Amino acid sequence: MFEILPNPSLDTLLIAGRALLLVGAFWVFALAFTRWRRADERSNAALHAKLDRAFAELRSLHETVSVMSARLDGMSERSEMESRLAPAGTQRGYDVAQRLARNGASVEELIANCGITRHEAELLARLHGARHEVPQAPARVPQRPVQESPRHHAQPPQQQAPANTGRKRGSLLSVVG
Repeated sequence: MFEILPNPSLDTLLIAGRALLLVGAFWVFALAFTRWRRADERSNAALHAKLDRAFAELRSLHETVSVMSARLDGMSERSEMESRLAPAGTQRGYDVAQRLARNGASVEELIANCGITRHEAELLARLHGARHEVPQAPARVPQRPVQESPRHHAQPPQQQAPANTGRKRGSLLSVVG
């Protein structure tokens, strides 16, 4: 009943064995290939998830950089505006301090009212406060009469006192001319 071939020959059995072995090998390779493909799909899915996270972080960093850039531009514009306005404001403070010093304000008043340093206030008080004060004559020390030597009279008067040329004593012009 189950006989397909009444007497199978050895060649027929070997061909049937090779066919079964080949089908089994194909089945093993198909199984391995499907497992490899599933593993590859899982790794691709994980890689896509990592890339999506990286792109999200990159977008977030890009937005942060954009915001910081806008803030930096605003700060630089304010800084430029303040630097343009600052010299006028500080100059105005020096003008006020100069007027106060001329009117006799003390160093402490200059510091408190004009926002300048102590050294600046002292300098302004010396420069501008001294003009309106009456200069006091230095105390004279009595001098002993100088005995004139005979040599002193021998010199002509032209050599004793230099002629007034309008040049400041000690300047380079007085030495050259």
